Amino acid sequence: MIDKIRHTGQAAGRVAEGLRDGGCAAAVPAGDLGMPGSRAALKMAEVKHVLVYRQRGFESRLDTHAGNMAKAADHYAPQESAAPRRTRWTA
Repeated sequence: MIDKIRHTGQAAGRVAEGLRDGGCAAAVPAGDLGMPGSRAALKMAEVKHVLVYRQRGFESRLDTHAGNMAKAADHYAPQESAAPRRTRWTA
């Protein structure tokens, strides 16, 4: 079970790194789009800003989750051998 917790955190870290490497906002063109001051250029800049903001939020939450899973695995690892392998609930 501890390995599953640890792997979950590692997966979250890889997703966050993928987001950082992917640069989603970089796919949105920058500049005036050949139409300085146009509404389209302003809207495109707004879209790019929102993408940057959201991506940072996702990365931050994924990094936090990865850290929390690593802490949980470290915390519970010494007690894993004392836990039963399967818990069976009966009603």
